[in-house]
Amino acid sequence: MKTNYNNLIENWSYNIAQYMQGDRDNNKAIVAYGLEVFILNALIGLITVIASILLGIFTTTFSALIASGSLRVFTGGYHSSSPVRCMFLTVIMINLYGFLANRLGSLLTLYQLTGILFFIMLLSYIIINKNAPVDTPNKPIKAERKPMLKKFGLRVWGFWACTVFSVILFKAENLSHVALAIGLGIASQTLSISGVMQNKEV
Repeated sequence: MKTNYNNLIENWSYNIAQYMQGDRDNNKAIVAYGLEVFILNALIGLITVIASILLGIFTTTFSALIASGSLRVFTGGYHSSSPVRCMFLTVIMINLYGFLANRLGSLLTLYQLTGILFFIMLLSYIIINKNAPVDTPNKPIKAERKPMLKKFGLRVWGFWACTVFSVILFKAENLSHVALAIGLGIASQTLSISGVMQNKEV
């Protein structure tokens, strides 16, 4: 099965590289890496969503997944040592965030939710502004791309900050669990670019 998968990636990357300018072998390697990342992330997202549906926590889990994933695109962070471990950890952790948000969302008062989200979003802003984007030794980011990635990372942060605080501003208590899930997703991704996890693989 692994051989068939590798052959599929090889064929796809070869066909796509034919239409790209520049060194064909280099383009093929870049396309192959991009395809592997896309397929892995799509599979992780699919399994995470299926698990959340089975557990009855789809809304909060999907909110945490989208918030964390959208921020990760621009801020980087640690990588697992293998695709299987990455998949296992992501499915478990994102569904855990969804579960916690689902349970705690209805228990927290609006003031408690405000305090928790304010702390998460403020701390995440500080860490993103200081550290993002974070690469790993085997996946370096070119120096000239880093300012742009930081800028877009902060814009994504701003979008989610506006989203969660809109829930509080309009006192939409029926969406408290969603706002908390978004906050937990942001916190998770921020941890991956903090000094604790920086330039490490798990």
